[in-house]
Amino acid sequence: MFVNALKMARSSAKLILRNKAFLIIGVMIPLMATLFINMWYRIPEAKSEEGVYQLYDSDEQIVYQVDFNRYCVKVYDTVMDERTDKICTELNSAGLFQIFRTDATTLSEEDIRKSSEHSVSEDRVNAIVILREDPTATSLYEVGEDERFELFEASLKNALAGSSADYNTPEIAFVSGGGDEVDYYETRNFSYCIAIASLSFVFAGVLVLSTLMSEKKDNIYDRLMLTTANRASYLISKVILAVGFALFQTTIMTLSFIFLVKVDIGISTVQFFVLLFLTGVVFDMLALCVGLYFNSMAAASLVAFVIWSITPLISGAYFDISNASDLYKKMSLLMPQRWALFSVSRFMNGDNSGYSLMLCVTAAYLVIIFMIGIMGLRTRQAE
Repeated sequence: MFVNALKMARSSAKLILRNKAFLIIGVMIPLMATLFINMWYRIPEAKSEEGVYQLYDSDEQIVYQVDFNRYCVKVYDTVMDERTDKICTELNSAGLFQIFRTDATTLSEEDIRKSSEHSVSEDRVNAIVILREDPTATSLYEVGEDERFELFEASLKNALAGSSADYNTPEIAFVSGGGDEVDYYETRNFSYCIAIASLSFVFAGVLVLSTLMSEKKDNIYDRLMLTTANRASYLISKVILAVGFALFQTTIMTLSFIFLVKVDIGISTVQFFVLLFLTGVVFDMLALCVGLYFNSMAAASLVAFVIWSITPLISGAYFDISNASDLYKKMSLLMPQRWALFSVSRFMNGDNSGYSLMLCVTAAYLVIIFMIGIMGLRTRQAE
């Protein structure tokens, strides 16, 4: 059975090699995905402001600097000394609040009022604080309704009390759950590479699907069933073809990585090959099996493009999702690229368990994909 599968896979491979799309999907896109690493590493690191954000002007717009996962507070500091600096730093370091501080030492009460009204109507703030020389004269105003206001109010009172005494008040700590974390800026070169490579992988599955559709249309499949071959060997031949295609694409990228990429991305050549190959097998098989539900190459190509568009976006291959919502992070775990990034992070930290992680994840994906493929075949047979 396996011998027959190899013969059929070799015959189908000849059809793919004669397809003009093979050069683009099998060679050009994988080559470009790897070569672009030489360009991606020059992209500057866009790190967010971790400390208190100092405004140059009381009316400076802050909406473009806001971290929407934190409670945004604009502070008018009429003192600007070590005590008020300590208050702002303590509130900001709590983790839940984002403090924007402006120098209000030269502003009158009327100027502060007008600036506050402008910020409320034209900007993005959750609360406004006016710090004065006398801690008891500090003003706090809520903008809109947010359940975090009461927590901020309590934190501000603690900070004010602590600033007038010779001791430090305990900060509020917000600790995220454990597990793997991905440093986006360390893994960025690889994440961009795997995002573009995913495009070639999914369309490789479509090319394999095209051989299946053409063989059905030309009655080649029926003639094969009259020989010693059976349905199982035919399906195995398509699996061999998909895995072989992924192996070919990964080899192209690995050779490019060895000879053409001049940037150290933090992982070895073997690790680079394994991660891309396993991801490629998943996407090749996914596109092949999902395509079984459609009777046209156009529809299958459209679905493949949608798969490629969504998966890198949600997985965090294009941007940092460390500050995203819990729901978004859970959704990212459904994407193969996310697990590849977890493995990269482990490799960068000298932890070779990235191999076992990726192998287990690939096996889990393939089980689900085979189930999808079986249902797709039954759907086609029923038609």
